[in-house]
Amino acid sequence: MLERLIVHNYVLIDSLDISFSDGFSVLTGETGSGKTIMLGAISLLLGAKADREAIRRGFDSAEVTGLFRVVSPSVLAWLDDKGVEIEDGELLIRRIIKASGRSSYTVNGSPITRIEGRELGELLVDVSSQHAQQSLMRPNVMRELLDEASGNSLCAYHKLYQEMLEAEEKVREIEEMIQKGSEQADYMRFALSELEGAGLREGEEEELRERIRVMDSSEFLRASISSVMDELRSASSSLSDSLSTLRKAEKKDSSLSDLSERMENIDIECSDIILTLRDHLAGIDFSEEDLESANARLSVIQRVKKRYGGTVEEAMRRRDEYRERLRVSDDGEVLLADARLSLGKARQSVSAEAARLSESRKRGAKKLERSVEERLRRLGMESAVFTILVERGSDPGPDGMDDISFMIAPNKGERLSPIQNSASGGELSRIMLALKSSISGGGNVGTLLFDEIDAGIGGAVASAVADELKALSSSRQVIAITHLPQLAVKASRHFLVYKEEMGGRTISHIREIEGEDRVREIARLLSGETSDISLEHAAALLEVQ
Repeated sequence: MLERLIVHNYVLIDSLDISFSDGFSVLTGETGSGKTIMLGAISLLLGAKADREAIRRGFDSAEVTGLFRVVSPSVLAWLDDKGVEIEDGELLIRRIIKASGRSSYTVNGSPITRIEGRELGELLVDVSSQHAQQSLMRPNVMRELLDEASGNSLCAYHKLYQEMLEAEEKVREIEEMIQKGSEQADYMRFALSELEGAGLREGEEEELRERIRVMDSSEFLRASISSVMDELRSASSSLSDSLSTLRKAEKKDSSLSDLSERMENIDIECSDIILTLRDHLAGIDFSEEDLESANARLSVIQRVKKRYGGTVEEAMRRRDEYRERLRVSDDGEVLLADARLSLGKARQSVSAEAARLSESRKRGAKKLERSVEERLRRLGMESAVFTILVERGSDPGPDGMDDISFMIAPNKGERLSPIQNSASGGELSRIMLALKSSISGGGNVGTLLFDEIDAGIGGAVASAVADELKALSSSRQVIAITHLPQLAVKASRHFLVYKEEMGGRTISHIREIEGEDRVREIARLLSGETSDISLEHAAALLEVQ
């Protein structure tokens, strides 16, 4: 539910802060007063494209903030998936448009993309506008509405469908590898023989270079280590004599014991160093053959590396690739048969789930037909016949294998035809409302926003539409932008959108109206003016609600 809307420097709005509640609210106002601007501001929160031209002249940025109260599991799951924290069910969405182009979009302080904002917006607010009514003509929208009415979740089907696509890709990959393997088998066998013969391992090249460096310097190293060992032996001998003398002095002065122990440790460490150097010196005794062998091994690595990718890692990767491709080539028919078997099973699973979906849609279609027809009669289309065709297609698609069409005969004696061919603008508005009313009990969207749902209707039909919106508001927050007094008087809250000139600038405002102010606005909607007769009529309409 939308609880609060704050707008700054957006088109004609200077500063706006308004609170909404549950139930049925309407926004009315003169043509051009800013009702469309209000819808645009809310749409920004729901992921609509931002236009820098919408920034109020003289300012560097525009800002729209919306506070929502959410309990919907689908919204909470979306937030959890995106890592957005929420406390006490409060969701703060902020959209800032900057003239420089560096705009921002955040949810509870966490940045999101516009695509993500649109995903979240569809879970928060269901917008019915003339554009949305036109979208009713699209097959995917019809399918989504029918699935929502039928209580269908497509998660299981989508998972199976993705597994089928992956199985199809696996078959294509094996077929391609068999073809390429057959064409390149001789080369790959030669290359694999050379690569496997090279016995490559990671780190060996660096080890060889270090060993060759040591062997090339072996004479210098032997001389240096031998000299160090001689000097250490001499030092160790002197140290031993000094330690012996200190031990004797220690007998006369016990405070020298610590120094004696330290000298003894130094003597031990010196002896250990000498032994380690001796062992290291023994390992430096390389032959010319050893040096030649190491250089030859390094040459092999460099040659293979140069021929197969430039690095040892890349050469090893190609070795593994050729090994796998030859295995597929040699065992290709067996692997291909297994892959095709898996694909067949995946297709069967998809077909079975698609058939289950189809049956569910057919059952849901019958219920939805009855509900929509009942509501259409209340909305002034007494003779309308509404039918949903669920026809099985040839192959499974991303959302099943059904072709879904909404058919209508608006008047008695007319032939059923697709709504896109036979429904007028006013009829389309009522069909959309009937659908939303029929589905409202099972959906998760907390706010229904209707923009000009009254297009092309009036009189008793308008009153029926108002009653339907009022009924909808018992389970959802309903906000309607309207020109009809029949709708306005049914609302529990009435907001007036108006504009005025201040300091040579035009500014749009919105405020809640009650009492005499509301009577005057209803009178204006009734007759375009506030005469005594229209005021009396408006007061009477409000009194009977």
